Amino acid sequence: MSAHAGIPLVSAPPAPSKAVMSLVERAVRDFALIEPGDRVAVAISGGKDSLLLAMALRALARRGDLPFTWHAIHLDQHQPGFAREQFDRITAALEIEVEVIAEDTWSIVEPQLAPGQIPCALCGRLRRGILNRWCAERGFNKLALGHHLDDAVETFFLNLLFQRRLDPLKPATPASAHPVTAIRPLILVEERRIKAWVAEHGLQPVPCPVCDGFPESRRRDLKQLFDGFGAMQPDLHASVREALYGGPAPLPVLT
Repeated sequence: MSAHAGIPLVSAPPAPSKAVMSLVERAVRDFALIEPGDRVAVAISGGKDSLLLAMALRALARRGDLPFTWHAIHLDQHQPGFAREQFDRITAALEIEVEVIAEDTWSIVEPQLAPGQIPCALCGRLRRGILNRWCAERGFNKLALGHHLDDAVETFFLNLLFQRRLDPLKPATPASAHPVTAIRPLILVEERRIKAWVAEHGLQPVPCPVCDGFPESRRRDLKQLFDGFGAMQPDLHASVREALYGGPAPLPVLT
C-alpha cells in the first residue's frame, strides 16, 4: 500500500466486515429501512461513519436480492478549514462517486453562535433541510445518514438527562416538509467496529473543522461515562442495543 499526502491509496476498496454487514442487514430488515425500488441518497461528510455507510450500501446493492439504487452526495457548507483535497482523495480511493451540493450555511450559523457554543445542532438542522429538499426535487425517497449505535445511546441519555424524556434515536425519520425519510442503516453498529475498519485499512477520514475542535462537549463527557460502564459490563453495547431496539441477539456472521 502506498500513500499520497498522508492518505493511503488502496488497491481495491475495503469491504465492511461480515459482522458489520450482519448488523446493517438486520437494521434494514427489521426497520424496513430500504425497500424494493427505493432511491437512496447517501450523505457523505468524509468522516469514518459516512464512508463505511457508503461501502455497506454498495455491498448491499451489489448482492442483488434487494433492488434499490443509491447515490452519494456531499453538502459543502463553506465551513472554514474543511480539508477538501483530503476528502477528494479518500472518496476517490474508495471509488465513491460523490455529487457535491454547495450551500453556504456557515455564514448563517456563525453570527447566531454565543461564545463557546457548539454549532452542531443549528448546523445539523440547516443541513437536513437542504438535503431533504434536494432529495425531494430529484426523486430520492430515502436519505441515508451515518449515525451508529453509540450516537443512539448518547442521544438517549442526552434526552433523558437534559430534555427529561425517553427518546432514543430512531432508525427512520420521515421529513415533515418533504416526501423523504431519513434512514440510519448503521444504527445497530458499535462505533468501535467502525474505528476498527478505518484502522485496519489505514484510512484517514476527514474531520469536521468546526465541531471537532471544541474542547467541551456533552457527548464527549458521555463517552467517558460509557467507558466506565463498559468496565463493569463488557457486553454493554449488546445490552443497550436490545433495550433500545429489541429483537434477538445479532445475526450470525455470514459466510
